[in-house]
Amino acid sequence: MSLSHSVQKTDPQNNSLNPIIQFLDTIYDVPQKFGSFEKAKQAIRELVVALEKSMVQETLSHYDINTPIVVRDGKVYRQVLRQNKTYTSAAGPVQVERSLYRAEEQCICPLELQAGIIENYWTPSAARLGCYVTAQLSPYQGEKLFQEFGQLQPSKSALSRLSTQLGETWESELTQLEQLFCADITIPENAVTVSASLDGIMIPLNKAAANGYQVPELVDNPSAQEKSNYQVQKAKAFYREASCAAINFYDEDGERLKTIRFGRMPEAGKKTLKNQLQQSISTILSQQPELNLVKLADGAADNWRYFRDHLLPGKGLEVLDYFHASEHLNEAMEAAYGKGSATAVAKYQEYKSRLKNEMGGIEKVINTLKYHSQKNPDNKKLATELDYFRNNRHRMQYAQALKSNYPIGSGVTEATCKTLVTQRMKCAGMRWNIKGGQGVLTARSLIQSEQFDKGWNVLSKT
Repeated sequence: MSLSHSVQKTDPQNNSLNPIIQFLDTIYDVPQKFGSFEKAKQAIRELVVALEKSMVQETLSHYDINTPIVVRDGKVYRQVLRQNKTYTSAAGPVQVERSLYRAEEQCICPLELQAGIIENYWTPSAARLGCYVTAQLSPYQGEKLFQEFGQLQPSKSALSRLSTQLGETWESELTQLEQLFCADITIPENAVTVSASLDGIMIPLNKAAANGYQVPELVDNPSAQEKSNYQVQKAKAFYREASCAAINFYDEDGERLKTIRFGRMPEAGKKTLKNQLQQSISTILSQQPELNLVKLADGAADNWRYFRDHLLPGKGLEVLDYFHASEHLNEAMEAAYGKGSATAVAKYQEYKSRLKNEMGGIEKVINTLKYHSQKNPDNKKLATELDYFRNNRHRMQYAQALKSNYPIGSGVTEATCKTLVTQRMKCAGMRWNIKGGQGVLTARSLIQSEQFDKGWNVLSKT
């Protein structure tokens, strides 16, 4: 910003140190004056807070401009108002006098522009704290937490507005910000494998958000399961599926080194999440092409269509989550031998081990299910499970994957759903709109990916 003005300096508050000097002069009388050490410590804290507020207020006032005209980016703005305003800082509320300027229909406040004030209310350090806290706690819980600490004391409504506004700001610059983050992804030094996985979890929306969300259209020739899922989504009027993705790096021994997480509010086809995942994986492999790529997911057909047709088609190993496969195997054995029977349990344990540890284990599973299905042609459950294993046989080469120290489970992604979404967004009584929820998910994704510092530096300058 190019500004033409004359700065009016305020007199420094030289007396702000006096209470601290007086305290230090009578330090030997502290035990008698305050009694308990805790009370003395509280008095010290109040003195330091008062000094910090005074210094913040004085410093902030020097970002103000008090002249008839300022010029910003070649445009002339005229002063229209001068008044006191209270801002929320990390030290607590501070009040300063500032000017407003107008050019045509646009109004600016030089103090807020130059000091980086967020939402016309928060200093950057206070906004960062508010954003971090609302990513972890509800606005009500955040309000109580700040009250306990006693300095920064925003209301729950102010915290809610901050989270929503920061989310909207991020979304408005999403393409540019994601490109910056992709270009700055750090690959662990010992990484030899990278996995990509995605999943979904139902979350409660408020009425307006639910009515504004479109259930994705069915694909051509949908399966019976996809038809069923579609009807379930239409029936659950106030629940929609949020989506999560995870990128994991592994060393040559198969130990996980680092995780990058993504979370998105409900969106038809998970379009944005898939774009984020695709862009990130493409960037990672362009930087280090020798990394082994593993694509992990449960049995949802849409996930595998995305992996097959869009996420580097023809590259990488597809692995269906072993634990989901095990659940289907248990269902198959119960269908073959009777639910809860000792034989079903024993056969499940036997073939579960074969599936995981034996080369060609999937073929042994398919053969035994085929044998029982032929013996019981009217057993529809058994036929369905047999089809499941046949359709996914190329994704169930677990012994070969383990021999190469590749991951075979999408547990990290399921954990992402729990830690990213469930723990924050599915508490009692919660209902979400898309913008507010996305603000929370974006901040939580950055925190859990250990990228919050980087994200905040970019976001606070947007």
